Amino acid sequence: MKLSEILLLAAGAGFLILWIAEYQRTSFAESYWLLMLCLGFLLAFQYVKNRRLEREKAISPTIKQMVEDRKKKKK
Repeated sequence: MKLSEILLLAAGAGFLILWIAEYQRTSFAESYWLLMLCLGFLLAFQYVKNRRLEREKAISPTIKQMVEDRKKKKK
């Protein structure tokens, strides 16, 4: 994982912990914004991670593609 992904995940977990503590102290309506921040950071983490994986998949060929390319070169 890259640093940006780790930071997004840590922020999401941190806001979840803050929301739990705030929910015990106040009502759900007053602590709702912390829950939404947690969800936003977790969704951002997922987006950044999937975008990185797609870039890596596009750059590096799979083993199947490498084998097919070698077969074509031999013919």
